[in-house]
Amino acid sequence: MKALIVHGPGELAWEEVPSPPLASAHSALVRPIASASCDLDRRLIAGVTPFKPPFALGHECVAEVLEVGDEVGTVRRGDLVSVPWKIACGECPQCHAGRATACTSVPRHAAYGVPAGGHWGGLFSEVVHVPFADAMLVPLPPGLNPLAVASASDNLTDAWVATSRPIATRRDARVLVVGGTESLGVLAVQMAVAAGAASVDYLDDSDYRRDLALRSGANVELGQTLDERYDVVVSATRDPQALYRGLLALAPGGHCSCIGIIFDDPKIPLFGMYLRDVTLSVGVCNVRPHIPKVFDLVGSGRCNPLLVSPTVVTCEEATEALVQPLAKCIVVRERIT
Repeated sequence: MKALIVHGPGELAWEEVPSPPLASAHSALVRPIASASCDLDRRLIAGVTPFKPPFALGHECVAEVLEVGDEVGTVRRGDLVSVPWKIACGECPQCHAGRATACTSVPRHAAYGVPAGGHWGGLFSEVVHVPFADAMLVPLPPGLNPLAVASASDNLTDAWVATSRPIATRRDARVLVVGGTESLGVLAVQMAVAAGAASVDYLDDSDYRRDLALRSGANVELGQTLDERYDVVVSATRDPQALYRGLLALAPGGHCSCIGIIFDDPKIPLFGMYLRDVTLSVGVCNVRPHIPKVFDLVGSGRCNPLLVSPTVVTCEEATEALVQPLAKCIVVRERIT
């Protein structure tokens, strides 16, 4: 089979690799048919992350099930499924506590598309092994467009969790989304609107993303003074200074969800946050429990993820499309079941 391999900065190529076996009675083999680029992927390709090549790329996809083990009960051959980015057993104490991102049945940080906890393959590959099929895979409802939920594996669900949780505990929440990555900020705008925010403002230097945010329901014409105006801030940026500005924008009792990955240690206005009794949350998202809700939001038209994924390409076009700026792209292949 072929897998999309990162070899070094700017070096991305399809390679023949051994097809994974069906490793246990609890595992499955799947074939990605709609694989989306995560906002992290371009940095992985560029070689500006701590993750060292070579490794197989991709951790967002909808796939068709090719084969399942004898003990798998929730999916069968031919089903379309979302494949979460994180490898997790669903049975260990951490998984039962809702922290599948810290699953103790596999090496810490085990995931598709990054070599942080071993090499598990990438979700652009032709065939992918899912070691815990019942715990991980989420079947698509009939009629749901696979392209629209290709990012439910990570970015799309991360945006929902980051916005809906703090909005749910604040009446008439005023929301600021600080953009800067390819999709997360605009998706967060859509999810904040879907979660019932009273208002959503969007802060970003990119005219392209500002237009997408406007079309998603945000106000993009902001005043000069943002300090202490917002109940909820979603920081979807890689810029430490933009994160800092977002933290200053929190009103007393506010909450900031930081979902943009910043590898260095940024400056934090900690004393001012203390005086306003605000909170900051940051961390990898446990997407699996929330994917069905995201399916419902997309299926009912309450969000439109394809707005941030205007490029749909074949595998042959993928190596060029994945290094282009601005937008996410989706790599598609035909079903075989």
